[in-house]
Amino acid sequence: MAPDYHSSSTERVFDGLRHLAANIHRVPAFVIPGVEGRTDHAPVAVQAGAWGSILPAVWSFMLAARARGLGTVWTTAQGPLERELAGVLGVPYDDIMLAAFIPLAYSIGTDFKPARRVPREQVLHWDQWKQSSRGPLQ
Repeated sequence: MAPDYHSSSTERVFDGLRHLAANIHRVPAFVIPGVEGRTDHAPVAVQAGAWGSILPAVWSFMLAARARGLGTVWTTAQGPLERELAGVLGVPYDDIMLAAFIPLAYSIGTDFKPARRVPREQVLHWDQWKQSSRGPLQ
């Protein structure tokens, strides 16, 4: 699979990750959505169903938070320590999958701008799949 990102985007992602790690103690609240059932080693159809049920709900929550001046970011920081985090939270690990780790806080500003994206023509296909070599972001 060809990369669909620009090197400067990757740098910004890692800058943000380092900033979050250095300031995690200042975050007033975390949202850790869970989905019933586990997808470990499950067929693609089962995985798609699980993620397809949790993603719209969490995205709606994140949009509602933004409308109220709260900032969020979807991270997968729970992944490597999911079992331990579930134990700390009293979540039955065998029955519930922790889907994300979302810091929640009032944002400091509103100077938000769209991220650089791959041109739509390189990722959106109508009626057929077209193999393409993805170029730099626009």
